Amino acid sequence: MGRILLFNPSHEMALASDAAQYTPPKHVRQMESDLCLLPLLWANDDDCILTPNGLVDVQGNDVSDITDMIPTPWGWNRSVRNRFLRMGVNPSLMPSEQQLNVWRSYASRAWAADYCNCLYERSKEDGLVANHVSFLRSRSDYEAWVSRYQSVPFIVKSEYSSSGRGNRVFYDQPSSFDFQFVVIDTFYDKLLDFALEFEIAKQEVRYLGLSVFQTTTEGRYNFNYLCSQQQLREMIVCNLSDATVLDRLIETHRQLLSERLLGHYEGIAGIDMMVVRGGLIHPCVEINLRMNMGVLAMKLYDKGLSSLPRSPYGGQSFYPVIEDVKFYIVYTPTPKSAQ
Repeated sequence: MGRILLFNPSHEMALASDAAQYTPPKHVRQMESDLCLLPLLWANDDDCILTPNGLVDVQGNDVSDITDMIPTPWGWNRSVRNRFLRMGVNPSLMPSEQQLNVWRSYASRAWAADYCNCLYERSKEDGLVANHVSFLRSRSDYEAWVSRYQSVPFIVKSEYSSSGRGNRVFYDQPSSFDFQFVVIDTFYDKLLDFALEFEIAKQEVRYLGLSVFQTTTEGRYNFNYLCSQQQLREMIVCNLSDATVLDRLIETHRQLLSERLLGHYEGIAGIDMMVVRGGLIHPCVEINLRMNMGVLAMKLYDKGLSSLPRSPYGGQSFYPVIEDVKFYIVYTPTPKSAQ
């Protein structure tokens, strides 16, 4: 059965809004429009792509019959569900409103902080950083964290955001604090970003593999490496004081995801992690319950792609690039004189 693929990187913004009809900022709308055909990179022959101008198949032909096609966006939220409903997609082929409410709670950083604390209770590894992740409900929670850890710099994060948006690093203790930020953690001296990619199915949690990527200081996405799983593993373990920790963490995450998500959520679960100076692992920096660039990078490597044309995958301002075993999205602002 074919799928209706949709690239909606505004997903976390839509989750934060929780509106039935969410309109992202102009810059993000441009990104979604320019990259609307990005799903061609992971589409099957019987899939189609939802674009701002309607549905097209993988050859670019208009599609009208969607009665038995399964909607598969980058990320599920209420606004996307209503968009598919307005198209005439059968509600039985989509998560219900009730399911999406549950999925939204699992996608929050509050849930991720609780998951991280459970992970530390489960895993007694010596090769992990000390657990400083905390969910802030009030100023007193913030003051207690600062008093307990005396950790500067530290990073704070809003409840719903992605690719480093909604993050802020403090290099000393501020005189005032904005409680749009709900999760706090020590800001570590990072050596490497990586992720464990899982797929949550109806009856099992499948480990898909590793992804290694690079972000800016505050966590904004730069690129993913397109390498074999063995090469990605070597990039990680060469920085670890104990290489065996990685395999044990993979299994611990798989078990914990099974206990917490099996039967409640279906789809991709990416666990962002990092190696910090001293050869230790931060085992749960972020949890992404959606399709992500790491899974896409794995698919691109499997296809053996070494480059991409500007068209049909990208538009005027945003377009994907494969270069020097790296996959990333380029943004070229349109000159004001041309606007």
